[in-house]
Amino acid sequence: MNESQISVRYAKALFQSASEQKILDQVYKDMEVLTSTCKLDEFQYLLVVPTLQPSQKIKLLGSIFEKHVSKITLSMIDLVVKNKRDIYLPGIARYFRDIYRREKGVRSATLVTAQPVDESAMNGIRALIKKAYNSDVELSSSVDENVIGGFVLTIEDMRYDASVASNLRKLKKQLLQTSIEK
Repeated sequence: MNESQISVRYAKALFQSASEQKILDQVYKDMEVLTSTCKLDEFQYLLVVPTLQPSQKIKLLGSIFEKHVSKITLSMIDLVVKNKRDIYLPGIARYFRDIYRREKGVRSATLVTAQPVDESAMNGIRALIKKAYNSDVELSSSVDENVIGGFVLTIEDMRYDASVASNLRKLKKQLLQTSIEK
């Protein structure tokens, strides 16, 4: 069974269970905590270290998450570790968040700029996206100096690149394609 099928099955089961218990919003927040934790190198190592037994991993993960996530999320983590599928935790969290957003009609967007963007500008961008797509927006931002200036806005699978770096690449390509005539 491939990784995505495993992650999707656990995510769907967790979504259904959370929905039945009417705690979807809480579990969504738990998945955000899990996603950010999974990005840590030390946590990734914990998931793949071969010398730890599943019972030891369950204790460690329990101590990490018990004060930060709901009981249902903790039980899902325990089940995943018992079934030796702990390397799929990041995928499970990602798929759960995707299912939740689809169910709630929330668009996911990312803004990449060369400099940090203040909160008022972020709110303005959120409002524009909300108006254009007629749905709520979950907007995150990051800083990448390679953008040089401008921005790159990704809304789900659509990308709008208004960066200086992109414009410079286009200009360079045009200049290289033009022939020099005497």
